[in-house]
Order: sequence, then structure tokens, then C-alpha cells
Amino acid sequence: TVRPSVSGTAQQGQTLTADPGSWSGTQPINYAYQWRQCTSTGASCVDIVGATATTYVPGPADVGHALRVFVTASNTVGSTTLGSLPTAAVSGTSATAPTNTVRPSVSGTAQQGQTLTADPGSWSGTQPINYAYQWRQCTSTGASCVDIVGATATTYVPGPADVGHALRVFVTASNTVGSTTLGSLPTAAVSGTSATAPTNTVRPSVSGTAQQGQTLTANPGSWSGTQPITYAYQWRQCTSTGASCVDIVGQTATTYVPGPGDVGHALRVFVTASNAGGSATLGSLPTAAVSGTSGTAPVNTSPPTISGTAQAGQTLTAAPGTWTGTAPITYSYLWQRCDSAGANCASIGVTTGTYALTGADVDHRMRVVVTAANGVAPNGTATSNPTAVVQASTAGLAALWHMDETSGTSMNDAVGSHTGTLHSVQVGQPGYLGTAYGFGGSGYVSVPSAADLNPGSKDITITIHLKTTSAPASPDWDLIRKGLYTTSGGEFKMEYQPSGQASCGFKGSSGYSELIAGPSLKDGRWHTVQCVKTSSAIKVVVDGQTFTQAANVGSIANSEAVVIGARPGSEFFQGSLDEASIKIG
Repeated sequence: TVRPSVSGTAQQGQTLTADPGSWSGTQPINYAYQWRQCTSTGASCVDIVGATATTYVPGPADVGHALRVFVTASNTVGSTTLGSLPTAAVSGTSATAPTNTVRPSVSGTAQQGQTLTADPGSWSGTQPINYAYQWRQCTSTGASCVDIVGATATTYVPGPADVGHALRVFVTASNTVGSTTLGSLPTAAVSGTSATAPTNTVRPSVSGTAQQGQTLTANPGSWSGTQPITYAYQWRQCTSTGASCVDIVGQTATTYVPGPGDVGHALRVFVTASNAGGSATLGSLPTAAVSGTSGTAPVNTSPPTISGTAQAGQTLTAAPGTWTGTAPITYSYLWQRCDSAGANCASIGVTTGTYALTGADVDHRMRVVVTAANGVAPNGTATSNPTAVVQASTAGLAALWHMDETSGTSMNDAVGSHTGTLHSVQVGQPGYLGTAYGFGGSGYVSVPSAADLNPGSKDITITIHLKTTSAPASPDWDLIRKGLYTTSGGEFKMEYQPSGQASCGFKGSSGYSELIAGPSLKDGRWHTVQCVKTSSAIKVVVDGQTFTQAANVGSIANSEAVVIGARPGSEFFQGSLDEASIKIG
């Protein structure tokens, strides 16, 4: 009853929004959208692959074309499709890189222990503009500046090593076009601290019952002196009268639970107060002599367990297992990350009963250590069995090939329907996860072309795991690609160079960009390689280390097959490949 319409400015990079119009008919009515690219007059329209949202951002390929949105209204009776009137012909972008108009500056007192604050200054250029900071230590006159490692926040507190040096902050302003870096003028030379050391005004104390298994708590007392003041604790075991005290090894928390070895002894806590001016230590008065307990300490009879799916983005839940001992028993948890075999486990610092898996956990196993306490020493500890190896999240994946087949000539897709065909490839080889494919210099895998394997103007991430002891002669070996440089619609590819390094190449509607980066991989060990294209850069990621090159490749969409382990008919890889995937968006 009211035709669909499009609002917004018809310009590259500007968002257009579809209005479905008004429709009569049996409710509910649902709406589906398809953006189409037309001639400048709105004729001869063709679907824009993947553009099915209510909004669309024109890209370089749309410049000079009118756009229309076609709305399909559906209910239980049927469906009807109608298009909007065409927009004006899309104009090109007028985006500009950041240009500084007011220099970055630093405010605050240039003194050890005092906070300095960076102001990015003012910048012109296409919005939004993002800012990154790097503090540098210079000579007293502001020359010969070097980066201060890790000092990338908007604030910085000078330390003893900065005394006598001037400081500058360098601001990098970035937008979709590019980035520019400019430093502030230098501060005055940093002076030393004038802080006064802590002085006690109210003595530290201990609260709680001096009995085996009961928790004692330290109070640091009150201290004067330059803020901030931090406190460290050391519990000591003394004679029953509080004399001849000795440190209790490892007991440096604010609480302490006396054990059997403390019975008949008084306890004291010694507090060390520290600030920029120095430190001072003072002990509490002694507790009463610790009395014994008749309770039974916790003993594990069934180990802790972990439930949930071992996949990034999923939540694991710990159960404490079964314990005997005097009730009530309380449980605390400590999650650990292990290697893929479930060994070499290390704490990740999470102490809750649940844990949400992240990308850092992928290819590792997880376990939980449970500590049971009931006030009777010693506390009990027990450890769960490791989980399965944590898998990467499948969100956004267009294809995921585990390469775990041990027979046949098909490579199965774990998230879609992109089945590949094996040509002279060895299956069932020892893998990065499970089994892998072996490539002897003449084999490859071919996956038929599909629209959802083309990124268009979206971001794309291509991942593969490789192991080899060789490197190619000129030109290179192909790991995974779709299309060639001469292919209509462009290409994306991951290659292995004679230097032993990985490389990534992308050709789209706006040009070609290639990056060779990272360490040599011909060491006979498994390595993870990723090729990434965004709207403003391409990246080579090797074992988590990222190398970036600014690039505007544009849209990529071709009708070629995905080939793994070779360029079609040449440049055959020699080694093992495992766990390949393509992620769009």
C-alpha cells in the first residue's frame, strides 16, 4: 500500500537504510531485503551478493550506479516482492587521513610518583578518528627519545629511572584512510620524589579465634605518610607469651588458618607499609596461645568434574566432587590451562565455579583444582581430569575442514556443505589436532566454488596449520587460494615462500596487496598461519604474532574453486596440513 523506500546519502562509505513501506494482508507479515546495483538511471539491476540487511554501505564498486532495495513481504498465505525507487548515482568517498591542528600535550607535574596526563590535541580528517599513545623517555632537553615499554595509556607515572629525563607522549591518530603520528613538546626534566615514608599511628591487630582451623584476620592499623601506601603481611609463630617469633613460610595474606603445628603457640602478624618515600614494619600484639580442634579435615572421595562444551565462547562449570570431613565444608576453585595432551598445566587466575572459554584456550585442555576447607587443618585439594581439547568457535565460519578423514577421497566441512575432493593426498597422518593430510609435492584438495566462500567487501580470515622441514625453490608453494591474479572478481591466497615465511595476497575491486612476514617455518614443528583482510589492511598472523600492512583491496568475489596444497596444476606444497578454515565477517 506504500512502496518501499531508501533513506540516506548515496555516497561511498555512507549508510543507506531500507523502509519496507506499508503492506496489507493477514498478520503477521515478515520482510526480507535484497539490495541491487543498477545503472545510473535505475535500470538493469542485479543482486548485490550478501546484501540482505535493512542497511547497506556502498563500496567502491557502487560508485556511478544507482541502488534499489527489493522487499519481499511474506505471511502464511504467500509472498510479494516490490522494489524501491532508485537512489541517485552513488558518488565517491571524500575521506581524508587525520591531520593535526593542535599539537598533543602533557599536563601534570614532572616528578617521580606524580601522574602525567596526555591530551591528543586536535585533528581534522574523516571521522571517526581513534588515538593511540606511546610515552617516551628523552634526554633532559627532550632529544634522543626512546619508547617506554608498556607505557601506552593516556596517563603515566614517572619512576626512579625517569628522574633527570624529559618525557614526551606520541599520539597516533587513525581513521579508515590512514594514520599520522605526532609527539608533544617535552616536559621539564623529571625531579625526584619528595614523599615522606609511612609512620604508624594505630598498631596492626589480629581478629578471630586462636584455634586450630579457625580463620584469623589481619588489620594493618593506621599509617601516615605520602599516599598511596601499600601493605604487605607476614604471619609469625611465637612462644605462648608472644616472644621469639619466626616467619611462617608462605603466609603473607591478610588471613591465616592455624594448623596442628601452631597449637600452644601465640601468633603475630607483621605489616610492612610502603610508599614512594620508603617503608616501615610493625607487628601486632600476640594472640592467645592457639588451642586444638576435634574436627576432621576434608578428604576427597570422588574427584571434581567439569561440564560444558570445550569450545571458545562456551562456559565450563566445575563441580567439587565428593568429600568427607566435619561439616560445613566450603569449596574454592582455581582453573588451569594445560597443553593439548593435558600436561604442563598452569593457573589462569580464575577462581569462580564457572569459566567462559576464550580464544587463548583454543587447542588446550582445561582442568580445575578444588580446595575444600572446614576450619580443620589441613585443607583438602583435588584436581579434575582435563577437558577435551578446546575447539575454536564456529561463529562466522563459512567452512571448517578438520582433515580427520582416514580413508576415501572426500574432505568434509564441519560447519557447512563445502565438501572437497582429494587428489594424491595422504590421509590419516599425525595431526595438529586429530589426524592431518600429507602432501608429497603433487597432491592437492579442490573445493567447488560457492557464494558464501567469497568475502565480497567483508573482512575475511583464512586459517591453516602446517608442518614441514622444506622450503620451495622459486616462486613458492601454495597453501590455500581461491582464484588467480588474472581471475575476474579477484583472488585471495596464502603461500609459503622460499625464505620459509608465510605470505598473504588479496586482489579485489580496488587493487592488489601482498605481505610476506614472520619467522621461518621449516623446522618440522606445527605452526598456525592466518591471512586476514579488512577494509583498511591485510595481515599475516603466525602463531599469534601479527604483521600488518595498510591496504584497500576492495571487494573480492569470483567463481573459482578453493584449492588447498597447490596452485591449480603447480606450486605443490610438501609437508602436512591440518585444520583449515575460512571465516567471513
